[in-house]
Amino acid sequence: MGHEQDRGGAGHLLLFPFLAQGHLIPFLNLAKRLESLGQRGGSAQRRLEVTIVSTPRNVAGLRRAVPAGSRISFAELPFPQLDHGLPPDAESTDVIPLHDFPAFYFATELLRPSFEALLRELAARQGRENVCVLADIFLGWAAESARAVGVQHRVFLTSGAYASAVTFSIWLRPPAFPRPADPADEQPLHDLPDVRVRYAEFLNVIVTEDHATNPMLEYLRWMVTLNFRLSGGLVINTSEAIEPKGLHLIQKLSGLPTFAVGPLIGGRTPPDDGTAARDGDESKDACNKFLDSKPAASVLYVSFGSQNTIPAAQMAELARGLEASGRPFIWAVRPPAEFDGDEEFRAEWLPAGFEARVAAAARGVVVRGWAPQVGILAHASTGAFLSHCGWNSVLESLWHGVPVVGWPLLADQVFDSRLLEEELGVGVEVASGRVFGGLGKGWEHVRDAVDTVLGDGDKARDMRRKATELKTLVRAAVSVGPDGEVMGSSVLAMERLLDSAFD
Repeated sequence: MGHEQDRGGAGHLLLFPFLAQGHLIPFLNLAKRLESLGQRGGSAQRRLEVTIVSTPRNVAGLRRAVPAGSRISFAELPFPQLDHGLPPDAESTDVIPLHDFPAFYFATELLRPSFEALLRELAARQGRENVCVLADIFLGWAAESARAVGVQHRVFLTSGAYASAVTFSIWLRPPAFPRPADPADEQPLHDLPDVRVRYAEFLNVIVTEDHATNPMLEYLRWMVTLNFRLSGGLVINTSEAIEPKGLHLIQKLSGLPTFAVGPLIGGRTPPDDGTAARDGDESKDACNKFLDSKPAASVLYVSFGSQNTIPAAQMAELARGLEASGRPFIWAVRPPAEFDGDEEFRAEWLPAGFEARVAAAARGVVVRGWAPQVGILAHASTGAFLSHCGWNSVLESLWHGVPVVGWPLLADQVFDSRLLEEELGVGVEVASGRVFGGLGKGWEHVRDAVDTVLGDGDKARDMRRKATELKTLVRAAVSVGPDGEVMGSSVLAMERLLDSAFD
């Protein structure tokens, strides 16, 4: 199996993330949190062991992100990707073209035989009652494997509770929209009738109207169904302070106990390619120098995440809007959606002279590729984050008290943006999907949204106040008092999770 020597113990958690950076990172942060919980005492009495299970390339990357002296262990599972016509190095969605995503998702079940062999080995050596699988929602078959071997299973949601509840409800029982439908038409969800979704949001989640014969949707529906039927609970990277409504909805939909253990925040490192260390250091130095030169809460950070991007035409409009706003910014750019993400970034994808003008005026920094996101959000000069609203980025914004200009692109990101704006009051949506929102504007819409968040108006002040309050609340959720007795809600949820898994 390639797993490290087990050290023995009464409780062994196997963490099994889906093969994507947006899932690997929170699983790693969860492992670190579990390890620190064991070191603190209390749960340490069960001599908790934590093993992260993944493919060889992913394990290699995760090992580099684990601090020296950590007792987190790893188990490697062979991944015969070629059986599904995938490239030999395709062990993460990071290197998979969008059109190959269905094949990649289907191929993950090739991990099942070696995963079950690992489970049986651990159960035989340590006792079935001392092993618990904590697997990704997109690896629903792992719940079947755990049931077959006779060990406990919990499912880990790396997305937020509200967005998960809405998305899963749409997958399981899609609402019936009239045809033709206007993008703004709304329908209630069958299982969550208090929640209404617009047709445009529905299409973002369902991908095609012909959902009855969509094999990818059928796969996702089956993964969710398996977890809801067979798992012993939902572990969610959120907190009661962030998502009381979302936690209620996901518990109602799933019928399972929920454990809100977040936010799970950790550092991000550059991707491991030949230039990562050099480019990462250069980006970090350029960003820090720029931020140090700007007033507090004045800089807009722009990033669509490690895998997402927008079309070239919208990238040009975004650039014009940033320049027209007159606000300082840092923009982590990737090739437009029409191009291969591995291509060298071309100046022609931005307005003529844009980079030179903003650099000469000390108005902006354009980072090509990786940017030190956590460090940027933590800096006092960062005042807002124009984001795709991926859940990891949302949590990092809330952790650092930074309001969000939302530009969700797909799936659960749409509902994360809604949460930020409508429930938490710390977001303003500038666009949804890969086209600008319903005002029919381009760069003017960007300019106005940036001014709304970074300006001196009542809305900007209110958003900053609420972001500061949330920063305090989310940090309190994961805090432990000096005596070890006073614990935040997410720490208590982690204790309940371990009690349910092993007691």
